[in-house]
Amino acid sequence: MTDFDELVPRNTPEDIKYEKVEGITDLIPMWVADMDFKCPEEVSDALAEQSKRGIFGYSEADKTYDEAVVNWFRNRYGWDVDPKTCLKLPSVILALSLSIRALTEPGDSILIMEPLYGAISRTVKLTGRRLVVSELELKGSRYEIVFEDMEKKIKENNVKMFVLCNPHNPAGRVWTRDELLRMGDICLRDNVLIVSDEIHADFIYSGHRHIPIASLSEELNKITITCTSPTKTFNLAGIQAANVFVADDSMRRKIDLLSVATGAFGLNVMGIVATRAAYTYGEKWLSELITYLEGNVALVRSRLEGTKLKMTDIEGTYLLWIDASDVTAEDPTAFFLRTAHIRFSEGSFFGRNGEHFFRMNVACPRSVLSEALDRILEVPGVR
Repeated sequence: MTDFDELVPRNTPEDIKYEKVEGITDLIPMWVADMDFKCPEEVSDALAEQSKRGIFGYSEADKTYDEAVVNWFRNRYGWDVDPKTCLKLPSVILALSLSIRALTEPGDSILIMEPLYGAISRTVKLTGRRLVVSELELKGSRYEIVFEDMEKKIKENNVKMFVLCNPHNPAGRVWTRDELLRMGDICLRDNVLIVSDEIHADFIYSGHRHIPIASLSEELNKITITCTSPTKTFNLAGIQAANVFVADDSMRRKIDLLSVATGAFGLNVMGIVATRAAYTYGEKWLSELITYLEGNVALVRSRLEGTKLKMTDIEGTYLLWIDASDVTAEDPTAFFLRTAHIRFSEGSFFGRNGEHFFRMNVACPRSVLSEALDRILEVPGVR
């Protein structure tokens, strides 16, 4: 059994998550979305074996890679992906950028649902497209889609593409089959392409199930670009590897040609080795990880109960979205960095209504999480 309580030293100069903050020597970083756990031993062994060869030449994913990817999606989601429809790219955000530039025109409208991971809205804007936002509605402690607003925004703005995030970062929702079908029907009726960011798909908690929107019908499959990656699941973000499924030949060709034109295509040899090993041997490790993360989530929920910090429901991901509006009028991220020496992700990064929220990464050993919670509860005004 994997020891997720192990404290793994990460304080190296190149480690973004653990970069120094001036004047703070006891920082707890709970912001950027990577985990403080070692990847599966089989992945480390495969990378070490490749390293021993001492050659890191140009590489291309082969049949064994495709088999590992196909088996993973079939076994976990009942989705039979065709490896011929898979584009291998360095990252999901790159796949989003290429999809936008290849399949829409400058000035076209692209719809997102906020709060949402800010790199997505930033990418839409930087590609010269017009960002259209449909706000998710917080009902109690659970976010829900306002379908009437979604459809209205699409029609009024002649939206060409919808960027779906499933599971949703930072709202923590795992969209249900009915919700996905309703979103899909709207897009089909109004000729809207779907880019589905499913990088957190493997982090699903008890009582919920991840459903790739492209798996629901052939019609949806034809209009969807599904962006996936093993790097979030197995803590391999620095490896950079993504598998992007595009069933429509014309759309896939356009994205592929643009990726070649930009020079950003294919996987490096370590990305190939890591992905193949993770998808072949990582299931048991992931199952143990999910159980551990559920324990971390439960710990936060119990410790914050009755305080002025309001935690929204979480069905997937390891990222908690917490409302601090009753605690401080200033940016809560700056507030807790100053008062508790904990670094969270700024709520404003996730949209215009996120200013009084912060995102908390709980993919860390429980001793670290407990220390962070102790510090939070000692801050005046939290209780």
